[in-house]
Amino acid sequence: MTTIGTEGLAARSINKSALDRAFVDAHSRTWAILCDLSPSQWQVPYAPGINPPLWEYAHVAWFTEHWVLRDPQAGDQDGFVPSRPSLLADADRWFDSMRVAHQVRWQLELPPLARIRDYVGAVLEGVRARLAAADGTDEALYFFRLALFHEDMHAEALTYMRQTLDYPLHAPLAMSPLESQTGDVAMAGQTFPMGASHIGGFVFDNEKWAHPVEIADGRIDRDCVSNGAFAEFVEAGGYRDPHWWSPDGVAWLKQAGLTEPHHWRPAAHASRGHWEQRWFGRWERVRLDLPICHVNAWEAEAYCRWRGRRLPTEAEWEFAASQGLIRWGGAVWEWTADAFEPYPGFAPDPYREYSAPWFHTHRSVRGGSFASHARMRHPRYRNFYLPHRNDVFIGFRTCACIQSAPGQA
Repeated sequence: MTTIGTEGLAARSINKSALDRAFVDAHSRTWAILCDLSPSQWQVPYAPGINPPLWEYAHVAWFTEHWVLRDPQAGDQDGFVPSRPSLLADADRWFDSMRVAHQVRWQLELPPLARIRDYVGAVLEGVRARLAAADGTDEALYFFRLALFHEDMHAEALTYMRQTLDYPLHAPLAMSPLESQTGDVAMAGQTFPMGASHIGGFVFDNEKWAHPVEIADGRIDRDCVSNGAFAEFVEAGGYRDPHWWSPDGVAWLKQAGLTEPHHWRPAAHASRGHWEQRWFGRWERVRLDLPICHVNAWEAEAYCRWRGRRLPTEAEWEFAASQGLIRWGGAVWEWTADAFEPYPGFAPDPYREYSAPWFHTHRSVRGGSFASHARMRHPRYRNFYLPHRNDVFIGFRTCACIQSAPGQA
């Protein structure tokens, strides 16, 4: 697993020429995830964690067109209304995620793939032409950068769609094994400026703005919890002992009926301690030196309690990542202990639906996975999922406060 590289930081201030190359790269990368699907594989059964692939492919282009090419203006209802028509008739009715409910997306009679491909290509051409005519200020490039990051998010969603649907992996993507020298590292108590500063470049609205938070003396794992460590919890009966689980976790566990992680099973004809996992359409031996993946927040919390530890807070995670104390970003996203909530003084950006609808119901997730583009890996970036989600590429690390000795302050 790797720490943040220069690309995640540089992408927030990506210039015009690099943006042009990045849009071409993102366009090719998204299509590469889908191009091998057979006609039957484009027609997928309903699943709550994914979208129909044709709908999602077109939605990415619709979003880019909406914000970059259609000059949206603030409307009477605090929304932004495009001042130009779409290149594809009825695109707003089909592909606006805030107007088309999730379950309805499976019922739409969408244009054929060839027509959607033409639309996606036309949007890319329009974006590149508009970008060539734009100036290079942060204000002028804001929606270009937003659209690029949005496509990167959906490329990862299409990758975990393939995992959900048991399709083979489309590219040689893989997690890196954890380093042999692991353990935890100290976090010295101090005040930390959490969030984005006013230094220019692109900022997501939920990162605004930097505010002081107190970091207590503590220790945080250098690496995410491994499959091997999590297997010890499973083999100790962790899924059968409600003592380790929160009330919400107990309720979920009863409903799910699991005795091990969702994608795991005991290896056939093997002794205790050997596991297999379902990985993009195949059963594979669980590698004990890889991070645990596909566990939800309640599973992560139960493991932490069993270990006598806890999940890090968002602030602790951001502090540790910003200070280079932990290895992160190349394997799995990471659950934190905190609900996804606005920072003090939050105000939504023009894409108002990005953060505000999900505050308080979702859990904050940090880092990045093996399927995340390097552009998305930034120590401030706040991802968020409902706590029951175990279909995405999420793991976790543990943390502990340092207890003062008797007589010490």
